Amino acid sequence: MRCATLVLFFLTLCQPSFAQEIDSLESELARYEAEDTVKVEILNQLGFEYWIVNPIQSIIYGQQAKALASVIEDDKGLAFANRVIGVANWAKGSYDDGLNYLLDGLELYRSLKDTLGEANCLMNIGLIYSDRFDYDKALEFYFDALKLFELTDAESRSATTYTKIATIFINQGKLEAADDFLRRSIKIHEREDFQYGRMEVYNRLGLLYFSRDEYDSALNSLNRSLTISKAINDVEGRTKTLLDMSNVQLEINRLSAAEFSLEEALLFAREIGSHKWLKEIYDNLQVVNRRKGDLNKAIYYYDQYIQERDSLFNEETINNISRLEAQLATVEQQRLIDAREQRIVILEQQTRLQQSRIVILIIIIFLIAVIAFLFIKGRQAISKRREEVANQIAEKAKQEVEFKNRELSSYTVNFVRKNRLFEELIELIQGIKKRSSSDVNKDLISIEKMVKKHIQVDQDWEDFKLRFENLHQGFFDKLHEKFPSLTNNDLRLSVLVKMNFSIKELSEMFGISPESVKTARYRLKKKLNLPSEQNLNDFLNEIA
Repeated sequence: MRCATLVLFFLTLCQPSFAQEIDSLESELARYEAEDTVKVEILNQLGFEYWIVNPIQSIIYGQQAKALASVIEDDKGLAFANRVIGVANWAKGSYDDGLNYLLDGLELYRSLKDTLGEANCLMNIGLIYSDRFDYDKALEFYFDALKLFELTDAESRSATTYTKIATIFINQGKLEAADDFLRRSIKIHEREDFQYGRMEVYNRLGLLYFSRDEYDSALNSLNRSLTISKAINDVEGRTKTLLDMSNVQLEINRLSAAEFSLEEALLFAREIGSHKWLKEIYDNLQVVNRRKGDLNKAIYYYDQYIQERDSLFNEETINNISRLEAQLATVEQQRLIDAREQRIVILEQQTRLQQSRIVILIIIIFLIAVIAFLFIKGRQAISKRREEVANQIAEKAKQEVEFKNRELSSYTVNFVRKNRLFEELIELIQGIKKRSSSDVNKDLISIEKMVKKHIQVDQDWEDFKLRFENLHQGFFDKLHEKFPSLTNNDLRLSVLVKMNFSIKELSEMFGISPESVKTARYRLKKKLNLPSEQNLNDFLNEIA
């Protein structure tokens, strides 16, 4: 009975069988007590059968096989255990771990000159590079594997490799080439009645039709793949096919159908602990709920997607760090050994010379440090002094501007007050005239004329203009250049408006009524060709 079982093991090493085989293998393992190569084969076969049902359990059996094979020095069993663990890690999305185990297995198969085992490892390594979107590297491994499968007349494995190659061609948009490889693959799988191979081909045909926008054909092929995966209890394949169906259903906006497919896929992905499928499923679920308008669910599934994505990233990062630390530890250990031996030789032959060099080096470093310190301190002192001078200059310039502004404002206020005083004096004179004799009136009229004459004299204007020009250089030149028709009164009004004097203040300064000031402002705007809605003050502030 045991011999027959072993024959069955060797016949099924390169392809998964139906899930019912797991029970018989586990029963055989429970009865088998010896710690030898037969037990390694049983453990390996259990791990191989489990990877499409439960990758985590597959890893457990693979590790048990690897541990026993290492103890009894069973290189063939050890090679296969590495392959089992590698494929299981690929299935659950732990690509770095998967690649490391498969590379170890590949090395062992080559040392054993096991061509079929080497080809299987090459094809499995291609799966990892394909999932990482490194299609050129994946195709390199697939075609290397295909040469060895054809060399050993392993038609079923060749057909499986055709399917893998077609998958990449679909992703690259090479649909005719993909279709050719899939037809060649299904022909072999149908002839040999290899259910797993047929399931995989129908899945890829579904993706091919989807790429051609033939949605009904895509769903039909994916349904055929789903039916076979149920029959052989391939949980991993079933999860992938449901996810692929949801992509098609989302494309044609069948949201309810897509949600049903994804919820079923979610159960299986959780069962096998596959982070890579969980990430994709959560991403599609958030799209479904966002389109349905259920934002709370969409946000929830998006958060789950982020967690799974980060989980995959963190897992790979930790593995990379652990592997790097191990490599560094080995390199460092060897480096220390070499350095210790070299140091002994140097200490024996050149102790004094080495000490002299060290002393000289220390002195040089010290001098460089002192010079660098002094240089940096000097630069800092210069920079600080420059900054202080710059601040003083800026502060002085600021104070000068403020002083000039205050001086100009003070001058203008005095100017206004003088005119206001003269206005009041005129009003007083006019009142006295009404109550006085003709001789007095004559004298008062003379005084009134004199006062009016001095209300706005050109000297006042020139003084004011000079002070204003010092603070607002180029204002008069630019204004006159753009509007040569402006009179002196227009220029005076422009300056005072620019200084934000009110209509009342302008009225007092010019000795005219507020209404006349408004009229003067209106006429000035017309001379400046300004539309009625434009602010005169804003325009004048832009002149200089």
